[in-house]
Amino acid sequence: MEKFIRCGPGGQIINQYRISMKYKQTYAEVKKGNDLLEAEIKRQAKLKRALIETESFYRTIWESSLTGLYIAQNGIFQAVNPIPALFTGYSKDDLVGKKSDSIIHPDDKEAVKKNAHAMLLKKSSTPYEFRILSKDKHIRWVMEYVAPTTYNGKPAILGNFMDITARKDFESKLKESENLYRTIFENTGSATIIIEDDMTVSLMNSEFERMTGYRKEEWEGKKKWIEYISKEQQPWMKKYHKLRRLNHEAAPRRYEHEIIRSDGSVVSVLITIDMIPGTKKSVASHTNITDWKKAQEKLKESENLYRAIFETTGAATVIMEDDMTISHMNSEFERMTGYRREAWEGKKKWTEYVLNEDLPWMIDYHTQRRLDRSAPPRNYEHRLVDSKGRIRHMYLTVDMIPETKKSLASFVDVTDWKEAETRLKKREEELQAKSRNLSELNTALRVLLKQREDDREEFEEKVLSNVREFVLPYVQTLKKSKMPAKDLAYVGILESNIQDIISPFARKISSKYMQLTPKEVQIAYLIKEGKTSKEIAEAMNLSKCAVDIHRYRLRNKLGLNNKKANLRMHLMNIS
Repeated sequence: MEKFIRCGPGGQIINQYRISMKYKQTYAEVKKGNDLLEAEIKRQAKLKRALIETESFYRTIWESSLTGLYIAQNGIFQAVNPIPALFTGYSKDDLVGKKSDSIIHPDDKEAVKKNAHAMLLKKSSTPYEFRILSKDKHIRWVMEYVAPTTYNGKPAILGNFMDITARKDFESKLKESENLYRTIFENTGSATIIIEDDMTVSLMNSEFERMTGYRKEEWEGKKKWIEYISKEQQPWMKKYHKLRRLNHEAAPRRYEHEIIRSDGSVVSVLITIDMIPGTKKSVASHTNITDWKKAQEKLKESENLYRAIFETTGAATVIMEDDMTISHMNSEFERMTGYRREAWEGKKKWTEYVLNEDLPWMIDYHTQRRLDRSAPPRNYEHRLVDSKGRIRHMYLTVDMIPETKKSLASFVDVTDWKEAETRLKKREEELQAKSRNLSELNTALRVLLKQREDDREEFEEKVLSNVREFVLPYVQTLKKSKMPAKDLAYVGILESNIQDIISPFARKISSKYMQLTPKEVQIAYLIKEGKTSKEIAEAMNLSKCAVDIHRYRLRNKLGLNNKKANLRMHLMNIS
């Protein structure tokens, strides 16, 4: 039977059984909920422990990484691990909140931005290199890789970079060494090649091209040296090649052989060959023994490629450091100056052998060349004091070794030429003095000639005066005397001729037309005076036909033939 109880202010009757059943159902639901809650709590605890372990794992990686790690948002460092502080000079606290590009070298900022953007867009996966400035403004090189991430629920950049300064320094020194080697390799006077272990010619300098006629682009990395050796010589030269790589002392370093040039001709050479230390490569220098055998015999054997090439050049050569110290000196320089390399290399400066008067401008050239290699001249003359105190005149060729502070200088002794130049200059001065003396003598001669001309003119004036005073009056007297007409005509002609001699017309026509005969000059004078051919014939006792012939000849000699010019007017213009 159901049991009823009363409860509540209204006296409601509650079914105790129903309450009991409902309670059991509620308890089961609560228990189920509690079980689920307990399972959820355990799962969250497990996730929390996993999260803690994960955070601990990544924090260990973050703190213990050998590379620099950082998180940046909106160009600001949000977090950094300890590594950046080791080579930037900034503490972690200094870097957090700092602009991420503030430590990048100004010249590299644009490139870093471009490379990072490409990597974030997955257009590039290759780490990029750039320079940073440490807190004390020292330049360091880093290599970086970036990836997108989130931080505090927002997009961020995860950067991973490492310090590669040591590697860059090594690469720079290696490049400097290579540049030094290549400069010497290309500027040595010897025909030189570098030979690989498989006999391939890997490098060939310009002098070898000139001597053999072969071209670099056809040989380097493509052909073997045995291809220019005659078949008769190949066996023992191959043997030397193999022996040298087993023991570089087993094969001779110097011997003679023949090279077949590109045009098929054969040249005899003296080869100097040795291994490059630490490699399987050998360096071989060739000299045409016909022209240079004596010089080649004086060359010392060297222990490495640099000394071999440096010593085989025929010019007196030194290498100068930035501080002007002589770091290398070849045998030719020793011979020319008398200085010994053991007393100079790495110990003394080139300023110690230059004449004091030449030092200021040469030091200025040295400084300018290291700022701009094209600023000072490559070739110039200076004076050198040798070991015996003698002043030698040098023609210098100097240039920088690319990407270094070193310079390479070659010297030619031009003392004999300068002395000859001095003698020539002295001779020129003597000639100039003699020339001045001759000039003064010429002036004196001109004065004498002028005096002679004045004397001649004075003499002519006296003659003309005497004619006028002592001859013409008597002619006038004869004309007034009673004498036959024919004789009177002769007197007239005599007077006319005397007048012609002393008249300006006679002098002018005689000087201008030297080809005229005396009779043609007389007839020209009478024509100028307006005389007809008949009158002239009577006066000169000639036929009229003869006078006409003289007229024709006068026109011809005066250049009037075939011209509409009046002979009398032309003669009057002359006077």
